[in-house]
Amino acid sequence: MKIFSIIFSLFLLINLVKSIENPTIVSFREPTESVYPGQYCNPVFTLLINYTNPIENKYQLSVNDKNGGYGSSPLVMNGTLYVFTVTHRVPIGKNQSVSFYLMDTSIPGWATYNFDNYTTYDCDPLPSVTMRSLQNTWVKADGQYISIVWQHLVEVKGLYKSVPYDTFTCTVPSPFVCYFQEFYNGPIPTNFLAQVVVLKSDINYSPFNVIVTDKQGKVLLNSTFDGLSSPANPPVSITSLQNYPSNGSTVTKGELMNEVMYMMNILNKNALCGISSSDDYLVAKTLIPVLGSPANATYIGFSTLSLRSPLQSYVQIIDSQGTKRVGMNNTFVVNQMEYDNIIVNVANATYQLNSNINKTLINVKGDVSYNPKTYSSVSFLYSVSPTYLAYPFGYSNGTAKYHSFSVSQMSPIYVNNQNQYIDLVSQSDTKPNSYRVTVSPNATMDKLSPQLLKVETVFLTFEKVLLRIFAKDVESGLSMLYSTNKNKITSADLVYGDNFNGVYEVVETLLIASAETPTVSLYDNAGNNVQFTSSQPVFDTSFNMLPQYPAYKYIKSETGLNPYNFTGFEFKFNDVDVSNGPFNNSLCFNFVGSKKTMNPYFLHSPLALNPEKVSYDLSTPGEWDENKGMFCVDFQIPARVFSGDYSYAVIIPPFALDSNYLAASIGKKSVLRVASSFADQMPPIITEFSSYPSNNVSISQDFSIGWNIRIEDSPNGFASAEFNITSEFDLEPYRIKITPANATSGNLNSGTYQLRIPISATTCRSQSFRISAATITDTVGHTSVLPSNENLNPLHRFLGSQHLVINITCPQAIVDITPPVLTSFTPSVSSIDVGTYKDFRNVTFTFKTTDSGSGISKRHNPIVYLSSGEFEQISKVGTLVSYVNGVATYTCTVQLPYGYGTYNGIILSIYGIVDNQLNINGYSSVDLQTLGFQNTIKVLYSDVPVLDSTSSIKSTGSSLTIYGHKFGIDKSKLTLQVDYMNGQGWKNTSVSFFSGIILMTDSIIPTSTPFYVRVIVDGKISNSLLVVPTVVESLCSYDIIQSVVATWIDSEKYPYLQSSITIKNTGTRPIKLFSFIIENIAYNQIWGVDSNGNNRYTLPSYNPIINPRDQYSFGYIVQGTTVADLKQVTYTCL
Repeated sequence: MKIFSIIFSLFLLINLVKSIENPTIVSFREPTESVYPGQYCNPVFTLLINYTNPIENKYQLSVNDKNGGYGSSPLVMNGTLYVFTVTHRVPIGKNQSVSFYLMDTSIPGWATYNFDNYTTYDCDPLPSVTMRSLQNTWVKADGQYISIVWQHLVEVKGLYKSVPYDTFTCTVPSPFVCYFQEFYNGPIPTNFLAQVVVLKSDINYSPFNVIVTDKQGKVLLNSTFDGLSSPANPPVSITSLQNYPSNGSTVTKGELMNEVMYMMNILNKNALCGISSSDDYLVAKTLIPVLGSPANATYIGFSTLSLRSPLQSYVQIIDSQGTKRVGMNNTFVVNQMEYDNIIVNVANATYQLNSNINKTLINVKGDVSYNPKTYSSVSFLYSVSPTYLAYPFGYSNGTAKYHSFSVSQMSPIYVNNQNQYIDLVSQSDTKPNSYRVTVSPNATMDKLSPQLLKVETVFLTFEKVLLRIFAKDVESGLSMLYSTNKNKITSADLVYGDNFNGVYEVVETLLIASAETPTVSLYDNAGNNVQFTSSQPVFDTSFNMLPQYPAYKYIKSETGLNPYNFTGFEFKFNDVDVSNGPFNNSLCFNFVGSKKTMNPYFLHSPLALNPEKVSYDLSTPGEWDENKGMFCVDFQIPARVFSGDYSYAVIIPPFALDSNYLAASIGKKSVLRVASSFADQMPPIITEFSSYPSNNVSISQDFSIGWNIRIEDSPNGFASAEFNITSEFDLEPYRIKITPANATSGNLNSGTYQLRIPISATTCRSQSFRISAATITDTVGHTSVLPSNENLNPLHRFLGSQHLVINITCPQAIVDITPPVLTSFTPSVSSIDVGTYKDFRNVTFTFKTTDSGSGISKRHNPIVYLSSGEFEQISKVGTLVSYVNGVATYTCTVQLPYGYGTYNGIILSIYGIVDNQLNINGYSSVDLQTLGFQNTIKVLYSDVPVLDSTSSIKSTGSSLTIYGHKFGIDKSKLTLQVDYMNGQGWKNTSVSFFSGIILMTDSIIPTSTPFYVRVIVDGKISNSLLVVPTVVESLCSYDIIQSVVATWIDSEKYPYLQSSITIKNTGTRPIKLFSFIIENIAYNQIWGVDSNGNNRYTLPSYNPIINPRDQYSFGYIVQGTTVADLKQVTYTCL
């Protein structure tokens, strides 16, 4: 009987296989190769195959090359039609046959179908090439924070497309390593970059040449390596060598610092010096000059702390003979910052239906210990990053050190599998902990992937492109999309349709032409997703593909474009002196094939010891100068930077060129030399530090504790600082901000300061206070940072001091272990339309708290949180309005982003309710509903067009750009109207550029008076926006150019911005008595102008006039994230 069953099963299986119709090729697309072959060609073919056997998921079906290449699972599925890509491995030669097989793992035994010799492919060999050095030396390009790299630019002729990475072999003797790769290019690859690094080794170096050969061993380049100098004569003199922390220390990584810092003095530094660590693989991390002159300077170097303890590091000299150790080995025991990682008493998930948004909420509760890296991960929020339980989010009932947590999520309406869960993870490098809560949503199953229907890229500028995506999901609807660089796209970006079938538009910024096409990923509400990239660009069965970016298409199609062939490059001054202050300079340049509409930027090298402060956002913009026929950028070099060649980059999207490359390709004209009689790139430091009144304090009466410090910085001078003081029970920092005005003695070069926090004897809690974070900035912008990450640590002299921690005991304090409670919580609306103008998207929260024991802490303000699926969580700190009879009343107002919460609704929660004994409480959305409080906001999303903003326009101008939402996809249904406030009402105005979020018109009637604009889309009228033209005088006119020097966030909460502002005379007459108002100056930090009081400033007495085509610059610091406005400007035209 058993044998008969087996035979019968085999009979059924054989007939099943026979009944399946063999797959057939419907069509295929042969690629246009953009890369020459190495040993083989690797063309990527797109296949459309008809296959009738049903599969449960796409990963059961795949195609693969039969000659060592590789294939894919289906990229697109449409009924029985499947789109695949297969990368064939094809030998060089004409008419080479290619084959593949299709495998179906859903069939027992894994059915395989062969497609032999289905077509042929011509694999063209690499043509003969020649190479020529573009420079006669090797230039050291990096090394302050990463590996030391020497570069050498090479021109390769004979290529018309790119080559594989291993086409050319670069050979150097050990311990050197060489790389040879294509550099940024125009239409054809001609620029290559040879790079040499050094493996850490104790062997002696010998002179050598860098040899580049082809696959046949033919020598194409032979260059003598001259990147290392001969041993210094006289030898390098290093004195006053100190390292922090000290040799033999035990260090907790991340607590105060993340690196070992070396500081030393060097006379007439004439050799390459750096830091070597037992963790290093390469010779790396050269010294950074921070104070003095080349003849006598202070240098700093870093060695990063790792957990491969013990760590050894030392100073070394690198020359043409090898590396030479200076001084002794320093050894450090490195510990990871650890937490208790307790997760206990986690209850089963609870479910609660919310009638306002008609969704079920899931709540999870448990008890945990403090760990800033604890997070919750939700299986059904497929496209959302984990939510960190960062104080105070999720904290409920307890203290910051040990507490309960309570967190709510919206239950999914759709899922693609039955296994759903919420993970709670307490991260640690040595003893992580986690707990999984299984959830059982009442959800509909959806296993169909969303569909990409169409993608369009529309040129805006050479750095900005409009991305328009047509997509649909017929079952659960789209939850979100990602484009290039993981730019998130949500239903807020819909310009037409809905999340089941809609059109999305976003503007992408592309600084460098590295991507040929956009990347598009689609996620639906069940978690199904698809992704399309430049390597897999086909998105439907008609072989429609992702389009090229317009800038990339321009680069490859314009044969006359060569961004590396400069027709002009000139600084106004190649040699500048910044000994006594900043220096205003300008750069003008042009290159073959440029377009006037390109936007140039000048990017400074980072401030010494502040690598985090360099970014594209801090670059200085320029423009095309018709008179000079070049791009011109005005910029300012900071005061007292170290003497030598100034590092910078020129960015003209989509190209970026650094000063090393420019020096090699252009020569002396591109070198910007800076002189400073005594440089100061050293941030302020603390030179005296003691706890007050001691490091162990018994609080028997109300008292203030803290620290006495001395801050030194010379010659730049100390400008401002912020210190955050916290304890293990109090994570809301005491924020102490100081400027030289707060000094108890001394001045901005050396002053003493008192840091104090009040302690109440009756309500205090025994705990240990420390300075957990600090930033101290000088007048130029150099900042010391605590905890440091390859920055100067302001407390580096006191890393082992007992005064770092102040322990307090509270023998007279009352005993209170009962957390405070929320007694009311009232949002101003129960529903809101997020498709309207911003003024109508405000929600105000009013809530009350009380505490039966020590009373509500007035210093800790609760935080309201708004969450909605894939949208970014919003938080807002409440403002204490009153505290009467033990009841604290708070209010806060949130302006919702356009489209926030669409198709989801919004759930509310509140955390961070703290009493005077630091007991904490918080309420998840489900907790609020259980107490009878409103816990959700219903979201409406109207289809009325909305205007957000416009570009600026001069009184002589006619062009205006309008930004907004829901302009649609049909230009014939849109009308742009202008009301010039002349009694004639709204006038229809032509549109020169149309999209769903951007409109442009060139038909504004020049006017000096304000006017209104609005749009009508398919009969729906938008809000009106007021446009105020900038009045242009015929003889006297000016431009205000602001560039951000630095941004930082004190206490991880309060943003600050330092700006350099330039007044440029664009008229034909001199300007005198230029006066203006700037508000919100932080700590009176504005320099280079005279103050007249009441926030009004004028040009200084030593520079009262700005002549035509000349300019004047000054600087300031404001609290905020945007540059300040110059208001009520007045001046005299001479």
